[in-house]
Amino acid sequence: MFYPFLITFEILVFTMTPGQNMINFISLIVHKAYIRAVLILKCFRSRDLSILMQVFCVYMYVRPLLEFSSQVWSPHHKYLIDKVESVQRFFTKRLSGLRWLSYCERLNILGFQTLEYRRFISDLTLCYNILHGLCDTSWSIN
Repeated sequence: MFYPFLITFEILVFTMTPGQNMINFISLIVHKAYIRAVLILKCFRSRDLSILMQVFCVYMYVRPLLEFSSQVWSPHHKYLIDKVESVQRFFTKRLSGLRWLSYCERLNILGFQTLEYRRFISDLTLCYNILHGLCDTSWSIN
């Protein structure tokens, strides 16, 4: 089937078509992130916080998966924001010594921010870049 407008995220291989529901798209992203988070917890014998958080944030693409092109798909309903945030909440709760702490306390200990806050900063950065002509905003449809 031919779609006149097709967005393809080539780095993380997501395809968004015009008829696709954003709720399903966000659910797919969250599902893939959960799978990667569980793999980290199962595959690494080390329970060192710095190693596991580096793998979560950089090497296994869990957090980058949840943040990639978030300006396009960023959720605005509370239940979808919580759904995306639940992946990081799930992972940090299973780190040694942090199980009984609140989510905010776990993030403070690890030196992290919520994913919602990081998406907000990413949105502001894009807005700044557009307003100051630092990114290409020209459109061409072939």
